[in-house]
Amino acid sequence: MKAEILMIGTELLLGQINDTNATYMGQELANHGINLFQKTTVGDNRERIIGALNNALDRSDVVLCSGGLGPTEDDITRECVAEVAGVGMEYVEDIFFTIEAMFARFGIPITENNKKQAMVPEGGLIIENPNGTAPGLMVECDRGLIFCLPGPPRELKPMLNDKVLPYLRDRFSITSLIRYRVVHILGIGESRVDEIIGDLMTDSQNPTVGVLASPASVRIRIAAKAESEAEADKLIDPIEAEVRKRFPDLVMGTNDDTIESVVDELLRKRGWSISVVETSSGGCVAQRMTGISAPTYLGGRVYPMETLDLGDVEQAALELADRCMVDFSSDSGLSIVSDPAAGITYAAYNHPNGKEVWILGRSGRSVEIQDRVALLALEHLRRFLVSAI
Repeated sequence: MKAEILMIGTELLLGQINDTNATYMGQELANHGINLFQKTTVGDNRERIIGALNNALDRSDVVLCSGGLGPTEDDITRECVAEVAGVGMEYVEDIFFTIEAMFARFGIPITENNKKQAMVPEGGLIIENPNGTAPGLMVECDRGLIFCLPGPPRELKPMLNDKVLPYLRDRFSITSLIRYRVVHILGIGESRVDEIIGDLMTDSQNPTVGVLASPASVRIRIAAKAESEAEADKLIDPIEAEVRKRFPDLVMGTNDDTIESVVDELLRKRGWSISVVETSSGGCVAQRMTGISAPTYLGGRVYPMETLDLGDVEQAALELADRCMVDFSSDSGLSIVSDPAAGITYAAYNHPNGKEVWILGRSGRSVEIQDRVALLALEHLRRFLVSAI
């Protein structure tokens, strides 16, 4: 069984909103053992939507659409699906009564254009939407199945999980699932990772292995298809072990782990708290640690480089870390300081057992470089804490 998704909305093409629905749908389809072959995005244009639907049905058994089910003139998904299926449109009064009752419950006057949401392709199956006004639809024709899901994520997600995916698994007798594990690598680039595990990517069929680059890490995705999560994990485990063997000390974590959550956990194992002084990282370490409410993080300061008379930058970094420990009464202190003349950034870490200094590389004022510097500082700290435990 082949499936693909069709995202509908000019706002998606213009980048006015992030297409989180497509990401979520892809993940959930995979989790339920459904093969996703393509994703297409089109604007609110009748000819293009019809063309995209026809192309999708030429390739796949099931097309899942998101968007274009509202009451406005540019919400035309229903009409396009009806044309592709070769059927007319019909008014379903019960849908309008449900919409009317929802408006009344919230004290909102209903408008005439809401009747458009009660128009459905003839013979289409209505999928209830308790979280919004637009019902979902399933339309079947001799070329395949078309599902129409609403655009708002709070409406789409429960409809997909509670109605559509169980129906598809039953309809196509899908008993297997696809489970994946992501291994995060920090410290080397995507091309080097590809070189080291290229054979796993080409030779392994189940699980499959792929490499994904992101600003925070290089992600190695290991995906297995099996009849249960336990069976899938048995397939994934030896591949993950081999990955860890090939990247000693470079595996930051797996799945939802972040560098800051891993550092926080390692600090807790040591029983250490931390405070941070930042210049060239622009407060990015503090943002990451406060973003997860890390209990080990006691606070920090951010200074513009111009306000500090550094002299010997490496020594200044150590002194700033010491001062920060005193100011925040923390067990350890991290400072991130750049040498403007040399264009080099240092990180100094003072802790109960001694002091460490690391060279992080270049410095700069852009947000991207500041966050990169923060990541590198936290990664050096992670490696030290791993070796220290």
